[in-house]
Parts: sequence; C-alpha cells; structure tokens
Amino acid sequence: MKSIPEWIWAPLSAMLLTAVVGATGYWAGLPWLFPSLGPTIFLQVHKPGQSSAKLYNVVVGHAAGIVAAITGVLILGAGSAPPVLSSNELSWPRIWASVIAMGATLLIQVPLKASHPPAAATALLVSLGGFSLAWRDMGVLTAGILIVALLGEGLRRLRSAGD
Repeated sequence: MKSIPEWIWAPLSAMLLTAVVGATGYWAGLPWLFPSLGPTIFLQVHKPGQSSAKLYNVVVGHAAGIVAAITGVLILGAGSAPPVLSSNELSWPRIWASVIAMGATLLIQVPLKASHPPAAATALLVSLGGFSLAWRDMGVLTAGILIVALLGEGLRRLRSAGD
C-alpha cells in the first residue's frame, strides 16, 4: 500500500475506519464513536510508524485513561456533579477529578511504555461526565476503543508493510 500517496491513503483510511465504528455502533444502538477516537484514528492512519499508533499503546493507553478517570471521579465523588458537556456547568469536583485523571493517566502510561496521547481525551470524557461510571458506559468506551484499535492496527500494518 506504499504506492498510494499519503494525501489519498490517510483521509480515505480515516473515513473508512470512522464509518465502520460509527455504523456498527449505530446498528448496535450504542455510541461506539466518540471524540477521543478521532485522534487515535488519525495516528493509526497518518502516523502508523509511531509507537503511540500501535495496538498495545492504543488499548493500554485508553485503558489507563479510563482507570485514571474512574479513580479521580470516585476519590472526589464527582459522579454526583452535573456532567459538564450537557449542563454547561464546570464544577470543582469535576475539575479536580480531571486533574487526577490527567496525572494518573501519565503515571500509568509512562512505566508501561504505553504512551497514547488521545487517551488523555478519554480520561477527560469520563472525568467531566461525558461517560458515567455505569457498566454500560464503560462497555461502550471499551467496545469503541477495541473496534478502532483492531481495525486501525490492520490499516496501520497494511500501510507499514514493506518498511
């Protein structure tokens, strides 16, 4: 696939991956397409050689963001504060949960060598209340991440073939 110019490959691959995760989520009746997957898709199709685009980094990086955000929300009881995006209200518990989430995301990612910057957005989505700590929401996050991670890894390897 190296013969396809980057200016064609990256946009078409990103569109395909976004369409697949969006359509499967639509058919399942679950929002498997969410904002922090955009930068993940971008890395996988446009920067496939970066370590942060690899399957391990995507899965472990996002998992770190989720665990870090859950920790921040639970420690500060921020789950009872209104979700920022739907209420347009930024509360101190949500702010401090986000502070913990950001620090803990890196605290987990760095020693595991699982750097994946888009996972910071996942951490903020959870700590700010875009996703609740309910099992359903955590399942939605996990499914979206795994779909993008696996399909994106396929595209990443296809693009990197021959390096």
